[in-house]
Amino acid sequence: MTGLRPAARMQLVELADTDDEDAPAPAGADPRRGGTDVPGRRPGRWGVPRWWPAALAAVVVLAGAVVATQVVTRAAAARADAIAGLPGFVRPLDAPPGELWRAPAAGRTGVLAAGGHVLAVSDATGTWEVRAHDPRTGEARWGAELVETSAAGFDAVAVSCPPGTARSTVVLCRWTQPRVVYSRTRETVASVPPTRVVALDAADGSRLGGWDVADPLVGARRVADDLVVATVQPDGRVLVERRTGAAGEVLWSHRSADVLVTPGSGRVDPALSVVGGVVVLGGEATTVLDAASGGVVAHGAAGRQLVVAPLPDGRFATWAPVGGAHLHDRDGSRGVRVPGVPVRLAADDGSVEVLLTDLGNRVAALDPEDGATVWELATSHSPVATVDGAVVLWGDAALAVVDARDGTPLWEHRTGEAMPFAPVTDGRLVLAAEPDGADRWALSARGLHDGVRVWSVPLPAGVTSLEGVGGTLVARTETDAVVLG
Repeated sequence: MTGLRPAARMQLVELADTDDEDAPAPAGADPRRGGTDVPGRRPGRWGVPRWWPAALAAVVVLAGAVVATQVVTRAAAARADAIAGLPGFVRPLDAPPGELWRAPAAGRTGVLAAGGHVLAVSDATGTWEVRAHDPRTGEARWGAELVETSAAGFDAVAVSCPPGTARSTVVLCRWTQPRVVYSRTRETVASVPPTRVVALDAADGSRLGGWDVADPLVGARRVADDLVVATVQPDGRVLVERRTGAAGEVLWSHRSADVLVTPGSGRVDPALSVVGGVVVLGGEATTVLDAASGGVVAHGAAGRQLVVAPLPDGRFATWAPVGGAHLHDRDGSRGVRVPGVPVRLAADDGSVEVLLTDLGNRVAALDPEDGATVWELATSHSPVATVDGAVVLWGDAALAVVDARDGTPLWEHRTGEAMPFAPVTDGRLVLAAEPDGADRWALSARGLHDGVRVWSVPLPAGVTSLEGVGGTLVARTETDAVVLG
């Protein structure tokens, strides 16, 4: 908690002369001067006491303190808003958090932020629904029912709502339509049912539109208010399309040059991901597409899978088992070769201007322009976040922070037990689970730059992960989203 501002501790004092014609002159007053003759103090030329410059200086100092306090307060608020708006971060905490509220939430994408709300996706009532909550109070703002979880004679349904940014005005949810398990004639239907996509207004939950994907789905990833969808074609190739979220209109499409799906072949199943400004279609061969245009910016030969990591200004880095890692410009042209596997961070505030790579027992920081090694650090920990010029690393039973400029270790804390999930940060503190007795865990906050423990509070029972959702700290259990603050 912050203390009182200087302006709140000081009060202006009014300095006024008595101007009452009927009041008797005090002893020692000189009628010619109209004031009191105080020994050792001489009035100014115009009858103004000579201590007025000191009073004026005090007022100026006080006004300066008020202005300085307001500037600092506005700067802190602006930084808090900036941190809260970045994926994976938590709005800065002024005190140890407690449980504010909880709501049922299911699935990997069971909690997301949109329209200033925290949204929980749940099947607790037997129907998949999305509910919007006030981030501070948990008050339900709106609810929207999507589909029954399971109807008689049909497979169970699983709903996924890929998250956008905290300022998104559209909520996109999708699910594979239930398949008939049996019918009155006891015939089994083997065909793959279509995937349904529904767009909701984040302000009130009303439906903005809906559309179907007929072919078997490889994956669906959100880009802005659109959805990038990958489907398997009859010939085993994969079609990637970017479609508008509300109407499903195709903005661009790409058909894989290679056959990526061969039933019973034992090949790696294709996968879809979005990394920065590119779309990655992985599998036996990997293709990198420009998310805006759908143009091919990189392609790995068959049998050469690529790991892709984003770089500033729309550039990216790739790594292959054969050939190693390379830097790429926005148009996909391959630049210099770099060591290690590019790291994909859970949270990045943009303050670190190096590319982090994992070399197994070392972490290297590279110049993203020419691939030159800036520093190396011998560690088994993995980078998970960069913030305020520092790199947060997480290991099985340890937490550490290093200076991103030269790799100097700032601090390390070993827990003695494997940490059950990755830490998060609010830009000033690193928040992580630490042992708190037998089969119990506490949420501990340590200073980002010094590692000093600021506070520690018990975590709710059954917590499986911590998330920054639109700047809100959310602890997930198997069935609930628990908002802390």
